[in-house]
Amino acid sequence: MNRRDAISRLGVLVGGTLSASTLSGLLAGCSTPSSESYSLQFLTAEQFSLVGRIADIIIPPTDTPGAVAAGVHRFIDNMLANYYPANDSNTFSSALEAFSVSFSPHILDESALKGVISREDARTFDRSFQPSDASSQFFRRLKELVISGYYTSEIGMTEELRVKPFGTARMDIARSEIDRTWSN
Repeated sequence: MNRRDAISRLGVLVGGTLSASTLSGLLAGCSTPSSESYSLQFLTAEQFSLVGRIADIIIPPTDTPGAVAAGVHRFIDNMLANYYPANDSNTFSSALEAFSVSFSPHILDESALKGVISREDARTFDRSFQPSDASSQFFRRLKELVISGYYTSEIGMTEELRVKPFGTARMDIARSEIDRTWSN
């Protein structure tokens, strides 16, 4: 899969479009930094932890690794520090802070945080809802980054999508014999 195909597929996953900042970072080659001796570049330690928790709620570990295992929180920190314009990064950070403050009593409990994320997701991505408030715009951007980070990571590509870039194309295999037809 080439970079353009990956980006077009990501656009479908996040509802049709990617923000200019995310698209720019992906086209520039942003990737998930290694976990070995990773040091924060933009987010505070608390924000980094919260982003990781939210990412693992959006893409939880199942039969494949979740968002944190794929390093999505490091990807987001790297995008904000190195690929987003300073204004966009600061807006994201401020919105993350406001989000955490508005739900602070519930964020400590994992099941309550899942409920908050579920409600925010339903509200933000309701087709009849026009997201004009900062909370919805923030959540849309966060989810876009989580999905982009996950599906461009090695884990997302090889274990979830099962992309085999060097395999041969076989058009004679019955769809019922392929485990994940949408990704092969």
